[in-house]
Amino acid sequence: MRRIASLVALALLAPGCGPGRRGADATVGEARVAPEHYPYSIAALGFPGAQRAFQVGPGSVVSTGESALEWRLPDEPGPIRASPVWFERDGVPIAHWWMVSSRESLAFEAAAVPEAALGDSSLMLSVRVTATARTAEPVEMALEARVGGRPEGPGFVPWDAGDDDGFDEAWDGTLAIRNDRVVAAVDPAADRGDVPPSMLHPAHTAGFGPGALAARCQARLVPGTHATWTFWMPAYPLPSGAAQKLERSVRHDRVVVRARERWRHWLAKSAHLETPDVRVNAAWRAALVTLIQCQERRGAEWVPVGSPLQDREVAIRDAARTVRALAVGGLTSLARADAWTLRRFQLEEGVVLSQRGQLDGTGQALWALEQAASLPPSPGWSGRCLAVAEAGLRWIEGQRRATRDLKLPWRGLLPFAEPPERGASRAQLVGNDAWALAGCRATAALARRAGNAALARRADSSGAEYRVTILAALRRAPGPVLPAAWQGGVRDGGNLSLGYPTRVLAPDDPRLARLAARVRGAGGGPDSATHADPGLDLAQAALLAGRAADARAALATLLARLSSTFGLPRRFDWAGSTFPDDLPPHAVPAAELLDLVRNMLVSDTRDTLELGLGGMLAWWGGTRFEGAPTRFGVLDLALDRPAPDRLEARWTAVRVMTRARIPDGVRAVEALSPGTRIVRGVWAECAPGATSLRVRVVPVVGRARR
Repeated sequence: MRRIASLVALALLAPGCGPGRRGADATVGEARVAPEHYPYSIAALGFPGAQRAFQVGPGSVVSTGESALEWRLPDEPGPIRASPVWFERDGVPIAHWWMVSSRESLAFEAAAVPEAALGDSSLMLSVRVTATARTAEPVEMALEARVGGRPEGPGFVPWDAGDDDGFDEAWDGTLAIRNDRVVAAVDPAADRGDVPPSMLHPAHTAGFGPGALAARCQARLVPGTHATWTFWMPAYPLPSGAAQKLERSVRHDRVVVRARERWRHWLAKSAHLETPDVRVNAAWRAALVTLIQCQERRGAEWVPVGSPLQDREVAIRDAARTVRALAVGGLTSLARADAWTLRRFQLEEGVVLSQRGQLDGTGQALWALEQAASLPPSPGWSGRCLAVAEAGLRWIEGQRRATRDLKLPWRGLLPFAEPPERGASRAQLVGNDAWALAGCRATAALARRAGNAALARRADSSGAEYRVTILAALRRAPGPVLPAAWQGGVRDGGNLSLGYPTRVLAPDDPRLARLAARVRGAGGGPDSATHADPGLDLAQAALLAGRAADARAALATLLARLSSTFGLPRRFDWAGSTFPDDLPPHAVPAAELLDLVRNMLVSDTRDTLELGLGGMLAWWGGTRFEGAPTRFGVLDLALDRPAPDRLEARWTAVRVMTRARIPDGVRAVEALSPGTRIVRGVWAECAPGATSLRVRVVPVVGRARR
């Protein structure tokens, strides 16, 4: 099953810069150094289709999870600082970092690409180290590269790593051999040999024991000149013959060029977003990169996994979020391929399961299929999904009948479940029913789009009756706030999705606001360390309910927890800014960030195209959103503020009414474009087919509007 199954200040320390040198936007080539919000700076260098990725960091180390290359300055008696890892300005995952002492500065550049000689599912990593002097006098320096096992600090063991912990290591020219396989290669100019244990720095011994291989690169650095060395390693250990053949063709510059070209090709397929907030732009691109990295190949099909590093399993609840994010991010083909993969988890009776006890999987899979089919709408692709959706609908209906026939206390709902991560005894979970209802509605939408009127009527009828049953159950459920289980006693989880995306409750239902307050009150606890659990779904519901400040606060929280490469871990400790056991980046928070940002700009959840729901006046200062898929078609959007008292929006015509939310801090007092209507100073509305609006605004005086 596992196989399928801010610039609050983007900071600035460039290689060679002295301590304390700062600026508003310091760059190295095309790269930008961003703050690191965690004790460890970690990045993933992967590629779609590969079954492994390289971990960069913490410190000056790269790793496959079972072998590692670490660099250090053994002859430096003083302190040595290492920067966070950063990616390039346009989001391309080419890793940069530096090490600096009082005498020299070393700039690192690392890129990973598929290599034909390694097969379709593997990668090769190339690293170049450039050393420069930081003094007015020549510097005699030595750089040591050690080949060992797992590095010190947070790391992972690949899912397909061998069980043998015994190392038989040797050099074969520039190739580092472990157990008759090549795990790394060093620069030809390096002196190779074992380094005595006495030379090991205490902070660098984990995984690099006395038998570890080491190479020593030496240079006399004259001010104004530099020295360079290159290293490479395969994602999987190689036979010696294959490694020797590959070594003859490895050129670092060529690897970097290929990586840039191929990643820019992927990113060019996606919806293009530029806002006045550079953090949002960078986070958007980084989230896309994460989701693209989280793709494996199973034959001719794409398979969505949780993380490029340690979480390479397929979980339906995570994959459904990935599908939605890829779809709204403009990667339609990839979203549909991932959604189609979920059919592999469907059993003969129609249930869709990826993990024991998770009865929400069927509804999530059907919802994901419909998201992929509707962004933008495709009758043909909807028809392709009908058999899967109809079988899932049949299972949902059968389970609901069974709880009625058994006269369970909460009859007409899904049966008991015991998902392992909920930390409670068996219960009937509210989230399972919310997602099952979403699955019924998804089936109806797919059938309607595909022209199957009978199935659409059946699914509509089943969904309508199901919602009545759920609402009645909520009225008699224990406790003053929406429960996670109908019997109570289970921590929050699936109940957070009752407003969005399952739409069981109207987004302005006061119970959702009370639930959000409870979740915020528990924000420092370990149970709320999962990004899906602290309430981004509740923030999305608040956005639809007109409480844009709640959505902005959620976005600000995500931006405040970004790593130096603008990635997010699946879990983090809110108080200590650490990630307990999941390395960044992870697909779920990446997907949630994409979906939230998109909905703050363009929302098609209701029957009206809604623009600017996030209510940020600054975003009207030149936002461009191009190639954005919606249920009404693919559109381009521009938000401008040509004068302090003018707002202007332009978009691709759609067949439904369009309305733009007037941002917080101002109110609309006059429509300046034909066909535009001002509503309560809060909305500017246009008829179907409109493509622009212009309004005059004035500052809000006194109490902020709701």
